[in-house]
Amino acid sequence: MAILNRVCSALCQLLSVVYVAFMLKQFFRPDQPLIILPFHVFVTVAIVFAWKPFSGKWQTGPVAISGRIFDILAICCCLYIVRHFFNDIARIPNHLIGIDEVTSGDMFAVCVGIPLLLESVRRTAGAGLVVLLLVFIAYGFWGGMLPGWFRFSDFSLETFAELAILGTEGIFGVTASAITSFVFYFILFGAFFSATGGGKIFIDIAMSIAGRRVGGPAKTAVIASALFGTISGSAIANVTSTGVLTIPLMKRTGYSPEQAAATEAIASSGGQLMPPIMGVAAFVMADILGVPYFTIVMAGILPALAFYFAIYVCIDLLARKQRIGTFSQATPTDPLAPRLHLLLGPIFLIAALLWGYSASMAALVGTAAAILSPYLRLGTWYDPRRIYGFVCSVGRQMADVSAAVTAVGLIIVVSIQSGLAIKFVTLLAELGRDSLLLSLLLVIVGCLILGMGLPTVAAYVIAAVMFVPALGKLGVDKLPAHFFVMYYSVLSQVTPPVALAAFAAAAIAKANPYRTGWIGLGLGLAIFILPIGFIRDPALLWQGGMMEIAVAGVGILCGTVSWAIALQGWLGGGRLRIFTRLAFGLCCFVIVYEPTFSLGWSAAFGVFVLLFIGCRSQSAKRFLQLPGRDVGAP
Repeated sequence: MAILNRVCSALCQLLSVVYVAFMLKQFFRPDQPLIILPFHVFVTVAIVFAWKPFSGKWQTGPVAISGRIFDILAICCCLYIVRHFFNDIARIPNHLIGIDEVTSGDMFAVCVGIPLLLESVRRTAGAGLVVLLLVFIAYGFWGGMLPGWFRFSDFSLETFAELAILGTEGIFGVTASAITSFVFYFILFGAFFSATGGGKIFIDIAMSIAGRRVGGPAKTAVIASALFGTISGSAIANVTSTGVLTIPLMKRTGYSPEQAAATEAIASSGGQLMPPIMGVAAFVMADILGVPYFTIVMAGILPALAFYFAIYVCIDLLARKQRIGTFSQATPTDPLAPRLHLLLGPIFLIAALLWGYSASMAALVGTAAAILSPYLRLGTWYDPRRIYGFVCSVGRQMADVSAAVTAVGLIIVVSIQSGLAIKFVTLLAELGRDSLLLSLLLVIVGCLILGMGLPTVAAYVIAAVMFVPALGKLGVDKLPAHFFVMYYSVLSQVTPPVALAAFAAAAIAKANPYRTGWIGLGLGLAIFILPIGFIRDPALLWQGGMMEIAVAGVGILCGTVSWAIALQGWLGGGRLRIFTRLAFGLCCFVIVYEPTFSLGWSAAFGVFVLLFIGCRSQSAKRFLQLPGRDVGAP
């Protein structure tokens, strides 16, 4: 068994190095898509088999040995499929579906490659997505047996092979293309920046900003997760990176394990919305919309600020109400000044984006800065031999991300080719034809259901196929519609009963994962109303003049404060009366739903300002707050 493990470890390192070298080569001398994409998909699948062995109760003995032998055979099959595409590159790009012959090599790729892809999804993303994939594949083969609305002329095996692997659809579609065009370069940057000390400095910056404030540890978690999200873009990675420090700090200052885990989970989920690296979903969005990634980055600024501002306000009010979360003394951190040069990586990346360079070029510039900047000061030097380990880490991270994202292409191709997507669009448009708000509520429910047990990018891509065209029929522009479904796909990570980010945080906090999920949902309720504003006012997505964008931004931030106050029922050192809370909640809804500068928006904004001042004014408190409850935090 030890020999087999060493063989798989060596294969993992070798494949990772080859993969990174091949992908870097594409930036300077790109090959045809049907060379790049099969290489990317099946080499990353091979890395999964080498890196993540068969999991279960059999970790040793004959079953474990058999599992490792299977892993090695799976790696060989993946490499054979890559060889097939390389050798047949003159034929495959010119293949005509339904006309040209499907070869035995093509059938091997679909009959062996697809099951191996599904197993790699199980190992990296869990069984939930695999079950959904199998349901759609089964629908593709046997949809003709279903009655009524779901019935269609199902696929033959040859047709499925053509759709799945013999073109730039299926597993080589828009999701895989986004990975190779954008995501690889940003994962490369994130891996090098974090490994050379950048991740630690983000946490220390957050601690220095908020550590001594009321609710300091929780606020540190919010700020650290926001900063780490700029280089991570993954809720689970964010939880495991920042949560190992912030969760114990929160528990030490009075937060229950569930509260600490929930705070970290909701804060980490927002990292997928934080520019300049907004997670795989944002790169896929840019590819689907056919716009520069910088457009998505600019559109994401106000939604990300609103997300973290809402969480920050909720945590502040909760800490004051419960009198928890204040450090009695400063928590020691390493000095920041001698390490500020480590921030040159993200600074160069953002500067390159602002100067008009492509997203991939900007990421490479940031990576070069991240590699070299530690050598500007002796205390941050690292052994250059560690670069080999960084490269291997990139290969493993790409394998972890790629499997689920690639496999979603099967759902897309079945949905489109079977007509299911068109039928769903028609149904949703029919149900919500008289009410945009009703349609938005139906889409919200659909996104949250999809996100239960699925990675964010999988939930987003499926929602984009199913829901965005329906919203388009109702007059919603493409960019707001895509941001709307992506936002709720992110929030699904902390929505019970299956809240992946909450489960990861609960494991660190040794907390009940289900209670963690519900507490996280309570904190996140302040955010759930925000995406409706994207639909009603595109200025929130940086569309329009600077004055309009600025006023819309102030409005949405005030709306989040109003909603947070309504949910927590606390302001100015006292508990609010029920009618005051309802008034704050109504102000939030009108500010978010009504277009900026409209009569309703202006009235709600004015009422919010008066209520806020009144709750902090001694003369008005007796009308707006319950008496005798002035117990603000020290």
